[in-house]
Amino acid sequence: MTAIYKAVLLNGPMSTEELLRPPGTAAARARAAALDQLRALHLLHPLPGRPDVLAAASPLVAESRVIAPLQDEVSALQHRLRQLYAQLEPLQAVHDLVRNARADAQSLVPLEDPAEITSAIEAAARSCEHEVLTAQPGGPRSERVLEEALPRDIEMLSRGVRMRTVYQHSARFSLPTQAYVERVSSLGCEVRTLDEFFRRLLVFDRRTAFIPDAEDDAKAVLIRQPSVVAFLVNSFQRAWDSALPFTSAYENRANRAVSSAMQRSIARLMLSEDKDSAIARRLGISERTCRAHIAKIMKRLGARNRTHLGYLLATTEPYALESMADG
Repeated sequence: MTAIYKAVLLNGPMSTEELLRPPGTAAARARAAALDQLRALHLLHPLPGRPDVLAAASPLVAESRVIAPLQDEVSALQHRLRQLYAQLEPLQAVHDLVRNARADAQSLVPLEDPAEITSAIEAAARSCEHEVLTAQPGGPRSERVLEEALPRDIEMLSRGVRMRTVYQHSARFSLPTQAYVERVSSLGCEVRTLDEFFRRLLVFDRRTAFIPDAEDDAKAVLIRQPSVVAFLVNSFQRAWDSALPFTSAYENRANRAVSSAMQRSIARLMLSEDKDSAIARRLGISERTCRAHIAKIMKRLGARNRTHLGYLLATTEPYALESMADG
């Protein structure tokens, strides 16, 4: 194509016959295809009244005839694209808002009615395939609650679902809780206790979680948001790692370990809580039990009164409190 264009530029207007000589050869056919391209680009054009004679035109002239119309089309398309973007942008915003609101509504579902809460938990239990994590603070659970939970838990354990539960230390001294733990432990459930930890929590297959409402423990929130559920599982695991295996409260060795942990927690909480009732509530024990532990701490540290005990606790090295044990 370049050779033909150069020949016409050098020699002036040339006939088609001259440009395709000798005819009938492969080279002639290639030159014919090149002529067609040059005509399409307006680089060769016929002389007026002589359609078989071709003259060369400047690429600038050809550019105005070939490229300029395309540029106009591109400009028109770009303008149309801008219009479409302007129309679609607010609709996309509406779409995202509705979609996110719908996702939030499905990921965080408030549950207010007790029957609704029970139904949602039972549905999650029925569909659970691998693991259940439960944290049950607040001391011993009522016999009624345990009786309601037992059939559901036995059904899951019998299907091979792994179950781990964390109670507070005070739950060890509850006969109904002891009976429940003995039953589910025989089926593979693992139970541990802590002095205090986060609020009530149930997690099924690390996909669905239930937590109490922020203002009313009688209400609940169902959570399916993956990041939130993962955070709750991580919090549970940290509590689990520091918890003590649940054994009989009447086994002396376990009793001493639990009592020591309880007294360390009471000593720590006395530095931030003024009332015995608040300490007892956080540890899930009665005020009477709390005061009995405080009396033992006073005796061990040689405190003359509660004021002196507060001073000793504030000035005692942390490792000394950690090493406290029942005498």
